[in-house]
Amino acid sequence: MTQLLKEYQLLIKEHPTMRAVDAARALKVSEAELLHAQIGQGVTRLDDAQIPTILKGLKRLGYIMALTRNGAVVNEIKGVYDKLYISEHQDRVMGIAINPGGIDMRLFLHNWRSVFIVESEKHSSIQFFDAYGHAVHEVFTTSDTDLNAFLNLRERFKLTEGLEFTVQHDARETEADRQQWHSPSEQQVVAFTQAWSDLNDVHHFPNLLKEFKLARIQALELAGEPWSAEISATVLESVLTQSRDKKIEIMAFVGNAGAVQIYSGPVLNLKQVGPWFNVLDDAFNLHVNTQDVSRAFVVRKPTDNGDTIVSSIEFFDDKNNTVLTLFGRRVEGKTQSTEWQALCDKLISSDREIA
Repeated sequence: MTQLLKEYQLLIKEHPTMRAVDAARALKVSEAELLHAQIGQGVTRLDDAQIPTILKGLKRLGYIMALTRNGAVVNEIKGVYDKLYISEHQDRVMGIAINPGGIDMRLFLHNWRSVFIVESEKHSSIQFFDAYGHAVHEVFTTSDTDLNAFLNLRERFKLTEGLEFTVQHDARETEADRQQWHSPSEQQVVAFTQAWSDLNDVHHFPNLLKEFKLARIQALELAGEPWSAEISATVLESVLTQSRDKKIEIMAFVGNAGAVQIYSGPVLNLKQVGPWFNVLDDAFNLHVNTQDVSRAFVVRKPTDNGDTIVSSIEFFDDKNNTVLTLFGRRVEGKTQSTEWQALCDKLISSDREIA
């Protein structure tokens, strides 16, 4: 038994409900390293070279729960891992699962490095990690999952040799670091704002940031209205409560370096538990640690060949990383609901009144 495993067992004995991510932090290791120390005790390492094939095999499991998180927000959706496509572009392997209203994912597989199966009496899971040992995506069994398919997946892809394991030192650049890349001139700011107004597709916005060498939050600060307006970082409860009461369907994007998970639909059951504000619906859970949300903006972008303006609410942590983005749900080619647009307008006007 390794020293890390001994320390983990003592920690869990003292704190039986502690989350694995918190236990890893307490032990000063990554989650992936902590799991690797438990191999043979309910943990199996799978062949990381087969990650795309493993993902394609998830459909056979049937009804599962997909979980994607970052430091502040957790997105959990129950459904079938369906319509998954893997592609390679400029030496980067990407994945997409297209299932609006269900498990809808964007997967940056070039950042995925390891995968483990974790089995317990409560449920079992397949957990994927990046080069730094941070979780990028997790798939949990439910009472309706085909457990034989799960076991077949474990046996097919389990790694029995070459089990040496290391992670990279976490020296990843944060948004705050990237913001120091470039201080644009007044002329460049004007050009950037014009390019924003000329957008034809919201999906082109990341390339716009790259073109002008701007961090996302820097771009929001520079653009100003009508494209961007900073609002109170505490608006989440109000936004979700209004969405529930006015029956506004939303889209909730939660991402990290390896994946973005998108929920589309209504929110019904809302509950505050300590610092966490939660959506607790049958097939969708959202957990937001409000203490880790530092800034928020209402953001507008042209799309559909510039004919439609789409409004979103973007939330950031204290390192200026995006942790949650909310949209009013819409069908491509259609406008967002007037209720969602009015909600966003009200957030801006209310913030002005407070100021």
